[in-house]
Amino acid sequence: MLKNIIFILNKEEKINPSMYDGTYNIFTDLNPVSPDDSIVVTDDIETALDDKKAGYAVIYVYDGNSYIQGISYIVESAGACTPQYCNEAYCRIKGIPMTVMYTERTYIKEITVDDLPKLYELYDDETIRRYTEPLYDYEEEKEFTENYIKNMYGMYGFGMWLVKDRDTDELIGRAGLELRLIDGKEEMEMGYIIGKQYRRKGYALEVCKAIMNYAHDVLEKDRLNIIVDRDNIPSIKLAEKLGAHNTGRSAGSKYMIMECELD
Repeated sequence: MLKNIIFILNKEEKINPSMYDGTYNIFTDLNPVSPDDSIVVTDDIETALDDKKAGYAVIYVYDGNSYIQGISYIVESAGACTPQYCNEAYCRIKGIPMTVMYTERTYIKEITVDDLPKLYELYDDETIRRYTEPLYDYEEEKEFTENYIKNMYGMYGFGMWLVKDRDTDELIGRAGLELRLIDGKEEMEMGYIIGKQYRRKGYALEVCKAIMNYAHDVLEKDRLNIIVDRDNIPSIKLAEKLGAHNTGRSAGSKYMIMECELD
């Protein structure tokens, strides 16, 4: 878990004010923090390379002249580094599944291969099977999940996540954001699945509202789609509670496209 962010800068730069919100400890040198729970933000090439070799996650502030081979997170200024960005960079570099957000009763996190047994339990439900594509056989699902983590989370910074209970750590469902080609145009879609023992308790509404806020505040989207089976009345009613309306467009005869405006 990320605890410390270290700014080692040759040039005098403004650090984003959000860095001082108390989420992480802020330092201007490596002493006494460990590479296990720290990330370095630096505009010095030698520092970046040395700290990477020492096991630190590193964000390089590009000086306008020299890129660094092997540094995957590069920004134009230290001010571009927010707590969200630093945590994402740290998790990606360290190979740690990221907890994306918290709601009152849940936390929403990236999936790992270790989560698959619980995922199969979640999908062992008649309602979910009726309205959702089934999981693959285990080895194929494992390969799919490994590629999804690398290509979806790693490239886009979002995807379908797991929803877990904050108190018990039990799997509640899946929810998240994906890109979908609609009428020849790539658009953002929100999807959600809630386990049967958690339905009719407000979890889906709570989680979806948080994801909509994330899409607006972090991803800077102004609208998203919810694609629902025309026979899935509970899902349609939830979409309407979230402010979605039927666009009249169709994702095939079985599905309708509903749209939410984000603000």
